[in-house]
Amino acid sequence: MGSKEIIRHTFPEVLDIITPKRVGDYWFIGDSLRPQFRLFGGQVVAQCLLAAYETVDDHLTAHSMHCYFLRAGNADLPIELEVDPIRNGRSFCTRRVVARQNGEAIFNTSISYHVEEEGMSHSLSMPEVISPEEAAALNAQRDNNIPRNMLDLFGVTRERITERLPEAQEPVAQSWFKVIGPFDGCVRKQQAALAMISDFSLYSTAFSAFPYEQPEKVFIGASLDHAIWFHEVPDMSDWILYDTYSPWSGGARGYNRGSLWSRDGKLIASTAQEGLMRIRRDRK
Repeated sequence: MGSKEIIRHTFPEVLDIITPKRVGDYWFIGDSLRPQFRLFGGQVVAQCLLAAYETVDDHLTAHSMHCYFLRAGNADLPIELEVDPIRNGRSFCTRRVVARQNGEAIFNTSISYHVEEEGMSHSLSMPEVISPEEAAALNAQRDNNIPRNMLDLFGVTRERITERLPEAQEPVAQSWFKVIGPFDGCVRKQQAALAMISDFSLYSTAFSAFPYEQPEKVFIGASLDHAIWFHEVPDMSDWILYDTYSPWSGGARGYNRGSLWSRDGKLIASTAQEGLMRIRRDRK
């Protein structure tokens, strides 16, 4: 962020600002929260999901998103969102969304929607972790100077379970997240909140494998892609556990995977992301 001033929003206020405005059958204009040093990818993911939802029938629910970050965005410029109704089917439909600024694509995603159907089910068990309240007490005792500007700006609160150490550690991380303020939004808004939060801690997991307290001084980093599979309807006003790990890094890229769990143990979404990890030539 370009300013040291901490701006705090509730999540309903965030949605009021970032929800795209429809200007044509398949054209939308999105605004951004400010100030941002570089446009937060999670914001654009949520905006594209909300725009695409406006072009599908009410009985359809998003079950997956596959996204690519193409260029750095500018929070001071409007975002043009073009929705392509690439497929309409009886059980599934697909939307492709391209986000542009100054006539150049900065982001694109494919979103698949599905009607509600009965079927067999299974799920892994939620990891055993401390509660959000215990995590908050633990963080209060830590020497924790991690900046919260982006979390406050986007109306999100976070309690870390895993502490980031200056030495190399297992590339795993766990945190509790929830949105700030009363929020009882519909499925579309709940999924938009989850999509945005899913971009907060996933990409950085790979850096934990290396002994750097401030990886941004060692690496040039950026999100390259992002995938979400929605399993259950979330309630983002309650605590959500984000459990992430990095199976691999190499070739100036780091690969990360994540699971988001409701407080009562339901697996509500899965994520995957690859990010740039290019070593700075000018590092000291």
